[in-house]
Amino acid sequence: MYHPNQDSPALPHTAFTAAAGAPLGLSALSSQITADVVVVGGGVTGCSATLHAAEAGLSVVQLEANEIGWGATGRNAGHVAPASKLSLEEAHDRYGKIHGQRFNDACESGPDMVFDLVRRHRIDAELKTGGVVVAAHSGAAVEEYRHRTRIMQAEGKPVRWLDRDDAAEVTGSPLYLGAFHDARGGAINPLAYVRGLARASIALGARVHEHSRATGLVRDGAQWRIETASGIVTAPHVILATNAYTDDLWRGLRRSVVPARSYHFVTEPLAPELAATVLPGAAVMTDRRRLLIGLRVTADNRIHFNGYGPGNGPDTGPDMARSVARLEEIFPQLGQIRLDMSMAWSGWMAMSIAGTWKLHRLADGVTAALGCNGRGVAMGTFLGRDLARFASGVAEADLTIPFERMTPIPFHPLTAPIARFEIARKDRQDKAEMAVLRRENAARQAGG
Repeated sequence: MYHPNQDSPALPHTAFTAAAGAPLGLSALSSQITADVVVVGGGVTGCSATLHAAEAGLSVVQLEANEIGWGATGRNAGHVAPASKLSLEEAHDRYGKIHGQRFNDACESGPDMVFDLVRRHRIDAELKTGGVVVAAHSGAAVEEYRHRTRIMQAEGKPVRWLDRDDAAEVTGSPLYLGAFHDARGGAINPLAYVRGLARASIALGARVHEHSRATGLVRDGAQWRIETASGIVTAPHVILATNAYTDDLWRGLRRSVVPARSYHFVTEPLAPELAATVLPGAAVMTDRRRLLIGLRVTADNRIHFNGYGPGNGPDTGPDMARSVARLEEIFPQLGQIRLDMSMAWSGWMAMSIAGTWKLHRLADGVTAALGCNGRGVAMGTFLGRDLARFASGVAEADLTIPFERMTPIPFHPLTAPIARFEIARKDRQDKAEMAVLRRENAARQAGG
């Protein structure tokens, strides 16, 4: 049975837990210390910032309220996508021409950075390469990704458009009209990844403390004073890397993003020969529906996928029947799917009005990164590194994206009902397009 697990300080049991190795078991901060940099948050962004600051020779203290990887990092899909959610034109509009190009380049090279860190620090993160697939469920999606394929191939990038038969061969699904394949993406165990980053940081001298929620942040002369329940850190630089789990440590920051809940499920182990029919030609897959599904096959032959449920508001639980029905429609060869409900979980991801990442310089010495919008693993790693570089003296002009003013969303309490309305609207559009696809598939089968 699914149980809400967002408020428990205990790490949720997920598809990643068993293979992530032993918990770090780090002590809470219990004294008054000084550092060059304090990193608040123990997810991908925070752990990347800590490691890169330590590699730059800075004295670093990292504070995590629960366990390293407790938040979105340990609850996400583990996909490492080589793409932004923005077109290059949209990135130019968002960040300017120079930084927009840098941002899209960083997104595309993000998997290389993640995979290099995994290999360089010998992190057993269940690294799986083979690329990512986006399956097209409608004529509009076909045209969108054919166009994207032509542009990216002209730029020499390792992408291809798969027609219907080739898409079925690569994905193992007869459902779709075609698919886009980018060979650069893959998947990891994100909990194992951040634990590995933390261990590498500690080996370089970083002081990492779990169960150490930052409860106060005030200026103390030229320094910043960060308080926890049992300790104090003083430092000239603070990096806030709490994303969807941001609280009121810095006034207004929590209200600059909208947390959206994502539900995840894992099947019982499949027979090896059956598991081999799911995504035989790629590491991970999503489809182009507005309420997308992301899925992958784990090392122990389970399918890990995300499904339907309330995106915000009270956690009344996922719509398991509809979620399973969607997976069964994609892979009819699986028959009746059985879930392992000991591994059903949910987590928050941070959505921004801009639809993508933001960097903020909140005050002299205080920076933040948030608003991943579902691109957390690769770009969290990238931007955590950038904030560490800035703390070490790199100019803002040399960062991947520039700092922008932190602006709380007006009437923030209204964002939840507005988001629910928008989700319902997208759901209706998805249902209408899927009804068309089902009729076309039925006619195609009837015609032989």
